[in-house]
Amino acid sequence: MNKSNPLKTIGITIVILLVLLAGIPFILEHFIFRNSVYSVLTNGEWASFLGSYIGGVIGGAGTLIALWVTTNETRKIQEENLSQLNADRSLENRKERKQFLDEIAKDISVYVTDIVKYFHDCRSANRLDIDRHNTDMHLKSIQNQIQSKYSQKKKLNIDQNTEAYLGIESEIEQLCQEESDTRYKLERIENEIKNIQGDRRIAVERYFVLRIKLQNIKEAQSLLEQLEYIHTNSANVNGTHLDFAKEETQKLLDITIDFINGYMAQVT
Repeated sequence: MNKSNPLKTIGITIVILLVLLAGIPFILEHFIFRNSVYSVLTNGEWASFLGSYIGGVIGGAGTLIALWVTTNETRKIQEENLSQLNADRSLENRKERKQFLDEIAKDISVYVTDIVKYFHDCRSANRLDIDRHNTDMHLKSIQNQIQSKYSQKKKLNIDQNTEAYLGIESEIEQLCQEESDTRYKLERIENEIKNIQGDRRIAVERYFVLRIKLQNIKEAQSLLEQLEYIHTNSANVNGTHLDFAKEETQKLLDITIDFINGYMAQVT
């Protein structure tokens, strides 16, 4: 809808007033001063009265026009100021929301990095724990075999059973070497277990930060549900497969991207 042009309106009004001002003397001359109607007032008195009257009307009309123009200009300025205020407010809202979403993206990135490491540390620790148990059992088995061979050796007379005696000694030597290798393997496993941190303090911190920031945002509920699912099962070695962390964190990243784009689009 097109707005009226104040200058055009003022111009038309001025033209009308000029026409009236130019025509009023002729109208007065014809209808007032040159008619046959009797009046107790002289033409001079009529001229004085009508001059004052018409001057007042014209002055009032000019005042009304000036007031109308001023009102329109004031309204226009107010509308422009309001429009600029809304634009500034919208820009500020976009900046604030972008900053908020940038923080969410950073929190998610830090969380994913730490929780994936923790997940694989848990699996490695579980595997190494099983290896340690099996190696320890194997070492005990070797030690039992050595003790058994020593018992057999004591029962033999080296002079009467030389071949059997030497055979047992050879077997004991092989078992002792196997025992040494197994001890070394067990020590290596123990050192690997010590080097595995299995620490998710950073992930836990980001987990609670994200919950605090997003708990009252309806659009973020699916993100929080996926976050909760990963966090609950990150140490569940027996109930998850090897690619669990990779697959589920990728889902979390995809949900986060959708949330960021949708939440940002709400700000106009």
